[in-house]
Amino acid sequence: MMNISTYGMLDVIFNNIEHVLFVTNADENNFNVLHLNDTNQTLGVKKELLYKDPFLLFKTIHSDDKKLFIQSYKSSIKEKKAVEFDFRIIKSDDEICWLYGKFIPVIGDYGRINRVVGVAADVSDRKKEEFRLTNLYKVQGDVMKMLAHDLRTPISGVKILAESILASNKKELSNDHLSRIISNCNETLMLMEDLLSYIQTDAEHIQINLSDVRVEQSINLVVESFSTKISEKEITVNVPNTQTIFSLDSLRFNQILTNVISNAIKFSNRNSRISISLESTKKGLIVNVSDQGIGIPEHMMSAIFDVFTTSRRSGTSGEKATGLGLSITKRLVEFHGGKIQLISKESEGTTVQLTFPKINN
Repeated sequence: MMNISTYGMLDVIFNNIEHVLFVTNADENNFNVLHLNDTNQTLGVKKELLYKDPFLLFKTIHSDDKKLFIQSYKSSIKEKKAVEFDFRIIKSDDEICWLYGKFIPVIGDYGRINRVVGVAADVSDRKKEEFRLTNLYKVQGDVMKMLAHDLRTPISGVKILAESILASNKKELSNDHLSRIISNCNETLMLMEDLLSYIQTDAEHIQINLSDVRVEQSINLVVESFSTKISEKEITVNVPNTQTIFSLDSLRFNQILTNVISNAIKFSNRNSRISISLESTKKGLIVNVSDQGIGIPEHMMSAIFDVFTTSRRSGTSGEKATGLGLSITKRLVEFHGGKIQLISKESEGTTVQLTFPKINN
């Protein structure tokens, strides 16, 4: 049995180690802390409180990880070997931290376990890097999927059409094939632009460069860039007749508008209307883009912002979709600290609401 001087020595050792170290009894059904170092900085709970009520530790553990913690503790006793695991705790300020945990059984006479030593260390930075790498691998997988499938189709079409032109002497047939080649090339370029935008927005180091933007002017320029398509579908576009200056990343904001207005046009019926409105408040800026198009079926709404979403559809005139546009738009809005919401009813139309908070330059 340890004497007082031994515990005093443990205090000196334990309190000079950055990790959380504690000693418990080896009872699976009655968890009791016998000794521990200063846990306040890592766990957010003072050790004096844990001595009185060891189950305060369980209250700090994330609800999804409590079962893992208990199983690891019991497993170390039952199997008589060290068990390692990662788990999350929620501090008093609601900050979620990742900890590395390890239970080490102390085996005494006759092979019986007398104590269990626990170790915990903050590994939030490591987990953040792991999540970043996992996401990077996912991006690479998505890119390969797109290269293998979405880009292959239009490029194969260009090849077939070019071969037909070489084999044909008919001018009319050649002109038709050339038009289709241009169309396929445009589709490929659209895919490439969306792919590059997706890779850019997925990079954590992307920076938002804020400046005073004339919002109505940006809207008018984007609408004008789609003038040909708007005329073809005989769509009426209502734009705000106000003057609003707001702090935004001009390049990213134009990209957001381009994606949202492009979708509104793509899914609008002929002879319909698109309405764009603004609301500037003390808290920020709200932009609404409403169309009278085909709307979004309810069962597709949950996946509408997913990367390479299965909710993608062709436009009312057969316009192609990459499945990346809204995912990119959502990321760009969030980089501004904003939100994007979709209100839609099938066959009646969709309203996209963009909310941007006021941010100091």
